[in-house]
Amino acid sequence: MKKIIALALASVLFVTSSICVFAADEVSSVQSPTPKEIMEKLEELEKENAELRKSISDLTKAVQARNKGGGGGGGGGSSKPSAPSSDGNYVNFGGTMTYQGGKIEINGGKSNVTFTIKAPAGGTITSANSLAGKVGGNLVSCIETSSPGVAFSTAKVNFFVSGVQPGDNIAVYQAQGNNWVQLPVVEIRKDHVVVNMTRHGSIAFIRVPVLASITQ
Repeated sequence: MKKIIALALASVLFVTSSICVFAADEVSSVQSPTPKEIMEKLEELEKENAELRKSISDLTKAVQARNKGGGGGGGGGSSKPSAPSSDGNYVNFGGTMTYQGGKIEINGGKSNVTFTIKAPAGGTITSANSLAGKVGGNLVSCIETSSPGVAFSTAKVNFFVSGVQPGDNIAVYQAQGNNWVQLPVVEIRKDHVVVNMTRHGSIAFIRVPVLASITQ
C-alpha cells in the first residue's frame, strides 16, 4: 500500500512539474517578442512621439502668436476687421490667428511643403467682408497663400484657424480673377480647417449658418 501511495504521489508531482514547466515556457514565449517586433514597436512609438511633439509645438506657436496679437479667439461676432497683421507666417485677423503648419498633400501624395501666408491687401478684405454679408455669415479670417518654388495641380491643405469648433460651418472662398470661388472643405475640427486647393491666392474663411455652394 505504501508503495502504491508513493507511486501515486510521484506521478502527481511529475504531472504538476510538467504543467509548471509548460506554463513557464508559454509565459516565456509570450514575454519574449522577436527583435523585428521590438523594432516595429519602437518605430511606432517614435512616430507617435513625433506627432505629439508637433502638436505641442503648433499649439505653443498659436498661443504665442495670439498673445502677440492681443485678441480673442475668432468668435464670429459682428465686428469687421479691416487691417489684419502678419507676424512671420501668421495672420492675426481681429484676434483670430491663422497659419499653415506643413504636411500638405501635393498632387495626391504626402510632402514636406509648408505654405507661406500673409495678410492680403485692404481691398481684398473689404471684398471678403462684402462676400460674408451676401452669404449671411461672418468673416473669420482672410489670408493670402504662396509656396515659392513649389508648383501643384491639387493640394490638400490643413489650416490652423483659432476659435473654430467642431460642428462649425466654415465656408472657404478663394479670389480667382474678379470672383470669389468656393473651395471644397474636407474637414472641420477644433482650430483646424482642411481645404482642397488648385492654386494660390487670397482665401476667406467665413462662418455661415449652413454650408452651401455659392460663387460670387
